[in-house]
Amino acid sequence: MSTYRIHLKSIVNMKRIMYIVAFITFIFCSSTLSTLYFWIKKDVRCNIELAENKYQLHGEEALIAFLVDEDNSPYDRTHLAIWTLGKIRSKKALPILKTYYLNDPKGQFCKNRHHEKLCQYEIHKALVAIETGSILSYAQLK
Repeated sequence: MSTYRIHLKSIVNMKRIMYIVAFITFIFCSSTLSTLYFWIKKDVRCNIELAENKYQLHGEEALIAFLVDEDNSPYDRTHLAIWTLGKIRSKKALPILKTYYLNDPKGQFCKNRHHEKLCQYEIHKALVAIETGSILSYAQLK
């Protein structure tokens, strides 16, 4: 009977350990996702402010102006305007993004030439985000 009690105690202890590990894993994953969400949100706000200050327009309009202004480098147009327009799911930018898209979802056209060409992969991701939506949307920042 004593071996049965010892075995039962070890099972109970093992369950406690599993609950503790599951709880710690949940807290870690939740805090990581929250951190990523707010970090991206900060970058989206920063990009919008940068475009607004440069063009004296508001939100989406400033980002679209940044995108179509060829005085900005293709790298900046991709990583500031296109990325942000995708994150905020800008329906206004959809026709403009489609004019720049060369139906290259893998980005082979611009591979290793991001200082010369707009990144087709980023345009593809922005188009998908705008057309289909995503769980993490920053549309409220428009």
